[in-house]
Amino acid sequence: MTFRLKKTEQELKDAFIGINQGDTDSTRLALSLDFEKQFRIALNLQGSADYTWDSLKYVAKIESPDGLFRLYNWNVPLINGGNRYFCLVQFRGRIKKLLPVALTDHSDSIPEPGSYRGDSLHWYGALYYKVIPFELKDKKNAYILLGWDGISREISSKLIEVLTFRNDGIPEFGFPVFPDYLDGKCLRIIFRYASTAGMNLRYQLQTIPGKPVWNNKKREYTTDSRSRWMIAFDHLVPIDPQLEGQYKFYVPASETAEGFIYENYRWNYIKEFDARNP
Repeated sequence: MTFRLKKTEQELKDAFIGINQGDTDSTRLALSLDFEKQFRIALNLQGSADYTWDSLKYVAKIESPDGLFRLYNWNVPLINGGNRYFCLVQFRGRIKKLLPVALTDHSDSIPEPGSYRGDSLHWYGALYYKVIPFELKDKKNAYILLGWDGISREISSKLIEVLTFRNDGIPEFGFPVFPDYLDGKCLRIIFRYASTAGMNLRYQLQTIPGKPVWNNKKREYTTDSRSRWMIAFDHLVPIDPQLEGQYKFYVPASETAEGFIYENYRWNYIKEFDARNP
């Protein structure tokens, strides 16, 4: 079986090389769809869930920390500077009998992505690089996905996506777990900024200050720091206040960050803090 997987992997590698050699968007997208079909069939082979697929260098392979699924994720650069995204979900562990699911990118037809709830056929596409498991109030498993989206030549974005699964294994995207961020109605968080800049969006251990408390012994207010795992991200600002809302001019503010901490089945917003600490 290992020989068959290696042979299939080489065939997939050759097929992927052809995608970026396409002269037009329609050619590249058609070739990517063919690759997706071939890969989806390959993920049904015995042993594929544990196979590393190492030679598929331009396909991101992200496994959930609980071992229940893998994401195989790639992008097709378009002539206008944008991207179209592809993703296959392969189930593992106790739910490995579920068939792999292909996600269909509908990013260019979603008018309000921050409040959009989609499924596998109506996906707000991105390239994911981190999966963070958490639990909803009804004890259902959910996952935060951190990702990148090259919107255009001038604007890039990072996003915090929420993934859940229906009982039949169909992925659903978007969920209201950010109650105190902006209007509290965000189903996903999207940060847009100049493509020439870089933005940090990470899940990491951070030390943040607590609330000031009066210390009778010292006769002053003192603040106890606490270390927590959090989704930390750069605070974005326009290079000139008059350019507010024009995201191609947004860059990270130097040493200031924001974040979300998971508490009581939701991700609570932590406003600006000093992120220079490890």
